[in-house]
Amino acid sequence: MPTERIYADKKTGTDFEREGLASVLSQLRAGDVLYVASLDRLGRTMHKVLALVADLREKGIHLVIGGVTTIDTRVGGPATDMALLMLGTFAEMELIHQRERRASARASRESSGKTWGRPREIDRTAVLEDLEAGMRVMKVAAKHGIGRATVFRIKGEAKES
Repeated sequence: MPTERIYADKKTGTDFEREGLASVLSQLRAGDVLYVASLDRLGRTMHKVLALVADLREKGIHLVIGGVTTIDTRVGGPATDMALLMLGTFAEMELIHQRERRASARASRESSGKTWGRPREIDRTAVLEDLEAGMRVMKVAAKHGIGRATVFRIKGEAKES
């Protein structure tokens, strides 16, 4: 049996219903050590993170959080608890600030009449006409409000058909 396993998630730490997290938690036993790159990778809601840490402690599972400052629950004590609380607070604050920035950016775009997200429809014929006329890919992309990769994809699809 391997002494080290690596688990990864594709979802953010805001969601505790993650396949990687569920998988690693189901494998952990008393005496095991869970290494996490940073506390916000584990979760960003402080009360849920603290509940998870308490649950791990109850089961005899240790937590080591890397990063700028390493926190190791094997050492324990009030300094470790305080560091966990502070990192949890900062992770949750960052999540709140990200949401506020996204809402502000969305409101700003909407107030200036700009749409949010990628364009709904692309005039592929116009893109191909501009390319055939000798216009550079970056200028075509800027003119139609699409990415360079989209221009290349349209060009490739036209060659295939």
